[in-house]
Amino acid sequence: MAPTNSDIWAQSIMCNDNMRRRFNDEQIKSLENMFETESRPELRTKQQLAKRLGLQPRQVAIWFQNKRARSKSKQLELEYRMLQISYDNLGSKYELLKKEHESLLIQLQRLRKLMEKDENEKDVIKSETEVKQDDFGLPLCEDSRGIDYLGPESDILDMAQIADGLSEIENGYNFESRTFLHDNTGCTSPLWEF
Repeated sequence: MAPTNSDIWAQSIMCNDNMRRRFNDEQIKSLENMFETESRPELRTKQQLAKRLGLQPRQVAIWFQNKRARSKSKQLELEYRMLQISYDNLGSKYELLKKEHESLLIQLQRLRKLMEKDENEKDVIKSETEVKQDDFGLPLCEDSRGIDYLGPESDILDMAQIADGLSEIENGYNFESRTFLHDNTGCTSPLWEF
């Protein structure tokens, strides 16, 4: 009777199981210690280790190869986790900065509106209190009757007349501190305090 495909497959599994002997705890501990000091031992070192542990050199070589692959995989996994944590932290910081940016933009808009309002109010106040000047740069004083004092149509007084007028005014007032002045009409008015 010829062997069937299932018989051939079962035999190959049994051969593979015989070739794949499991390592005992002592062997694994020795291999792990060697791996910590040297992850890529030389051929002679692998042969000596295999002889000491009662293993085939090929088994030791494959164990080191698999261990390096697992270590690299674990290292990549660790780096990935660290990058993921870093990415998550940056994402949350970005969201916080984005909210802060939006808040600052709103505050900036409010401040601009307040500044515009203040400037408009200042313009209104300035236009209401703007002092008119004559041709010589002197302020024009206007009262409700529309009379311009010291306006361009005013007569320019002679300096001598002004000096004479001042001396007459001095004679009519008492300049002592904390007293009232009397003018020619008999009215009293307070004087500056010195």
